[in-house]
Amino acid sequence: MKSTICCFSGYRPEKMPQNIQEGSAAFANMLQRLRQAICQASDDGYRHFLSGMSRGFDLWAAEIVLELQAQGYAIDLWAAIAYPGMHQYWEPRWQERYNIVLSKAAKIFPVFGQYTQECYTVRDRFLVEQSSRCICFFDGTPGGTAYTVNYARRSGLIIVNLADMQLTFDDSTQ
Repeated sequence: MKSTICCFSGYRPEKMPQNIQEGSAAFANMLQRLRQAICQASDDGYRHFLSGMSRGFDLWAAEIVLELQAQGYAIDLWAAIAYPGMHQYWEPRWQERYNIVLSKAAKIFPVFGQYTQECYTVRDRFLVEQSSRCICFFDGTPGGTAYTVNYARRSGLIIVNLADMQLTFDDSTQ
């Protein structure tokens, strides 16, 4: 089953590079590359796309999966949420996007029943441990994406990095 599951990892909007903000040409280009990466994964036999459902890259990827599914691709969206209500303090537009996406997910995996200090890290490990490919946007910025991509590399996942950077990883980035 793992061979048919692809996860996503990337930044929240405020951590994306300055030129890649919603509405910009660079953002549109990044979304097009994300769409192509998802289509390629589908062509390679991936059927389930696992999103951590955070604002930014996770939700952008989830929205594209749902668009492609509506266009007839034989794929579905799985949602790994750190805890129910993780979206309750977000801006209203992100809450609305989250709710729409979550309502269309084929499977939902709540990692914890409520917020804990480790809920996001455990969710990130869950994403990797269920998958054999990770489509990400990682430019070397420390944080949750760095942790997830490093863990995915150590776990032997195929990494498709839309930031197009070849980076050297070590344990000091965790």
